[in-house]
Amino acid sequence: MSAAFMGPAVSMYFNTGYAAGFAGAAMPISFAISLVIAIILAKTIGEFSKVAPSAGAFYVFASKGIGPRSGFLSGWLMFIGYSLLEPAEEALFGTTASSLLKSGLGIDIPWYVISLLAWAFVLMLSCIGAKQSMKMTMILFAGEVGVLLVLCCIVLAKGGHDGIHFEVFSPAMSPSGFSGIALGMIYGMLSFVGFESATTLAEEVKNPKRNVYYALIGSTLLVGCIYIFATFTVVNGFGLKNMDKLASDASPFVTMATQFGNTTLVTLIALAGLSSILAVTIGVNNAIARVIYVMGREKVLPSALGKLNARFHTPTNAIMFQSAVALVLLLLMGFAVGPSNTYGYLGAILTLGIIPVYMMASVGYVLYQKSQSNVRKHPFKNLILPIISSLLLLIPLSASFYPVPEFPYNILPFIVIVYAIIGIIVAKRLERDPERFKRVGEILGDAGSEVNA
Repeated sequence: MSAAFMGPAVSMYFNTGYAAGFAGAAMPISFAISLVIAIILAKTIGEFSKVAPSAGAFYVFASKGIGPRSGFLSGWLMFIGYSLLEPAEEALFGTTASSLLKSGLGIDIPWYVISLLAWAFVLMLSCIGAKQSMKMTMILFAGEVGVLLVLCCIVLAKGGHDGIHFEVFSPAMSPSGFSGIALGMIYGMLSFVGFESATTLAEEVKNPKRNVYYALIGSTLLVGCIYIFATFTVVNGFGLKNMDKLASDASPFVTMATQFGNTTLVTLIALAGLSSILAVTIGVNNAIARVIYVMGREKVLPSALGKLNARFHTPTNAIMFQSAVALVLLLLMGFAVGPSNTYGYLGAILTLGIIPVYMMASVGYVLYQKSQSNVRKHPFKNLILPIISSLLLLIPLSASFYPVPEFPYNILPFIVIVYAIIGIIVAKRLERDPERFKRVGEILGDAGSEVNA
């Protein structure tokens, strides 16, 4: 579940270009540092899930360690993280499919037509129940990763664009120094978003103290190694001096398949990318609609959103509400800044929202272990590692403020800050009813628990 939610194919196909725009040929460093952070976080969160196994995940982690208000804010930020993924992915699906149809078959269909078709398909599938389709995405996941790795092996076996260069792991290859690598980490961390989703099943699996822990570590390490291998390959495939081409390429892996492979490989790469986007979109829609449904059922939102469809037993009203919000964002952003930038900007916003959640979980873990007098017993596990992960997460956060990035990346962090302030205001009002306040936080923090259900 964690590996599928990260979506290795879609992450590598599209996040590499954005990361290269900041880090240049040093992009693999951005992903390598992101992997180190993700592994430490996976270990910390896995350890936390041993002592606090719960479907509430980050809400519970922050609440137990720091306090209920921090727990609520964690859930609040996780909610925007998951909810922005749907319009981002649908915009990406539209522009990618449109480009491929035009270049491959000479068929010119506007991106928004294809995006709307994808949106309608996801809406229909969610309304009738997506359990079987989500099982299918697990099979597609294996196929997508297989195709990706085959292409990477072919590119490296043929010597890349002008040889194989290991200096891509040198910070000197970044055009703007470490600040470029740090900004590239925003898309590195975006590629790992979802590694934590296995924690939400802690109440439903056998021996959660063991199995959830190893699921987090194993999936994060596996996918992270794929990321480093793929980023190393794509930089060498384009050539160290062609990072501007990589940054502006809507489908860099399709470009590499065209140059180093054949028609069959190009087709497989294209289909793998599109299916990966669609799979993530379906999962995200299900997850967010479930949260909206529960909030309607608890009368936090209008009660009509908390009703099930009599025929399909799915939260149709909640699904339609989430789909309507996604449609508005898709069209407004898509026509205002273009579909590719819609993915890039929304992806950056949701990552900047989720990074503080990871930090609160780490700090919460330390404080919780301190309250249990366990820090002195295991200082490396219960103090040093969580602090290291929090400090490393400050790298992409600080780079979002200084040196001041170009517009509009300079304003994206402030969008998250405004959203967080609204969350604090909502939390203060809900605190008047402690039981309701706790329940709302649990619901928000449970956003990813039904991604593959």
